[in-house]
Amino acid sequence: MKLLAISIDTECDKGKNWEIIKPMGFRGIYWGVAEYLQPLFERYNLKPTYLLSPEVILDERSVRIFIDINKRGAELGTHLHGEFIEPFANFDADKTEEKAEDYTDEVEFEKLKNLTVIFRETFKFSPRSYRAGRYSIRERTFKFLEALDYRVDTSVSPFSFGHPPIFPKPYKVGKILEVPITSYPLNWKFFKILRSLPLYKLRRFRNWAKRFGPIWLRPSLFDEGSMLKLVEKIEKRSKVVILNLFLHNMEVVENLSPYDAEFTRKNLEGIIPKLVDRGYRGATLYEIYEAYESGKVPLEG
Repeated sequence: MKLLAISIDTECDKGKNWEIIKPMGFRGIYWGVAEYLQPLFERYNLKPTYLLSPEVILDERSVRIFIDINKRGAELGTHLHGEFIEPFANFDADKTEEKAEDYTDEVEFEKLKNLTVIFRETFKFSPRSYRAGRYSIRERTFKFLEALDYRVDTSVSPFSFGHPPIFPKPYKVGKILEVPITSYPLNWKFFKILRSLPLYKLRRFRNWAKRFGPIWLRPSLFDEGSMLKLVEKIEKRSKVVILNLFLHNMEVVENLSPYDAEFTRKNLEGIIPKLVDRGYRGATLYEIYEAYESGKVPLEG
């Protein structure tokens, strides 16, 4: 079985250094999602999961777009950037730099609860999938998600951000199914040796060495050829492959993120048809959860 999830951190517009553009704007949704991403996914019968940051849920035009998209088969979930939700919200923040792991237990839970409540009140159903802002998830967060009736988390990026160096396949944490972002090194042992060398301080050597380190299924950072090598390596290790392609909505729009939007669109438009040709079928994160719960896809040890 081959399933392709597309999980999208969906936020307000950002600048070249991830600074929040002021006054706050949502061109990355009005055009990036409505005019570009969703039509592209529907062309290939794919089912994205849009993980909505609090400020998006508070924007009426964005909400109308996502209500329509949800009716057409996309999943809506939540994405915590704590600057935009109480307690201790800071709507004047210049960047979304807060990490949930730095909150007290009480503050993280209250922010998660309040985000879940405004989602439910806005869309009239409960979110099932979640990603932490800045990939900031720890063991306690899974317990909070269980208490708030979530089913899926997708905050883990293997080999990055202090997350475990594991094969990128779904696994259970309590009652929550973790569907990690697809990230895996081409040669981890060799990369660690290269990283330990004094030459690694030199940019040209470092850029060459990184080709052996973690590659993400992320079109804003990696080209189509690198992502295909990643997929081929994963396919050699497992008969059941669950890919989780990751991006931010505004990365496909010029000057709304640190990344080259043309590069991102080119890689996205290149990798998607190749994955479809390799037999991948689109699925939302919650549909992947249902496939595991029903036994259609067994959890591997």
